[in-house]
Amino acid sequence: MTSFADRLFVGITCTSIGRKKDHWREQLKEINRYNIEEVALFPTTLQIKQREILYRELDKSCIKEIKLVHLRGQDFTAEEIEFFYDRYNTRLFNCHEKEFDTLYAKFPQFRKHIILEPNYDDRIENKLLPSRMGGFCIDLAHLKAAKDRHSVEYDYVLQHLGDTRFPANHLNGYSKRRKTDLHFVTNKNQFDYLRDLPPQVFSQVIGLELENSIKKQLEYREYIGWLMTKYKN
Repeated sequence: MTSFADRLFVGITCTSIGRKKDHWREQLKEINRYNIEEVALFPTTLQIKQREILYRELDKSCIKEIKLVHLRGQDFTAEEIEFFYDRYNTRLFNCHEKEFDTLYAKFPQFRKHIILEPNYDDRIENKLLPSRMGGFCIDLAHLKAAKDRHSVEYDYVLQHLGDTRFPANHLNGYSKRRKTDLHFVTNKNQFDYLRDLPPQVFSQVIGLELENSIKKQLEYREYIGWLMTKYKN
């Protein structure tokens, strides 16, 4: 029997809310320092040439498996997906609503591995049902924001609890005041919103989409594991 914390994988990220975009370099150094072999990867804002640099650094690292990769739907290639699939045993690739239908046509060989990440802007931009691909990648803070804002995405997700797979999650912080997700967390209590979500949406692969250092992510991982003991397998 595994603990909830065992589902949580530290994330290599490149958003720039609280840190510079290239903070992924420091995160990767820490991963090597701690000899972490399984991670999630979020190359969300990196252009193709920047991603090539990242991939070269990954190949020098101690990482053996990348559990979840965020597809940059605008320009990701089949060669990149194959790189992760073959080199790092990646079987879960999430994308945003805007690109979901396009990727269905673009990557037929990977359809069962591509999963939908809903937003919370009160509109469903994909016409294709996630069950036609790999299912849902629920960003847990997005779902909380959708719930608090009474956005259509919350009901959309709940309507598909019985007919769609939920193989992966993104996990970041949440601002109650602004009703928005937080990629840079300053207080562990910014994860307390998790207990307000239905247990069915929690997956076996949960990537920490945080700009925080790996040291901090490991601290938060321990806290979240304690917080979510009621969701143990």
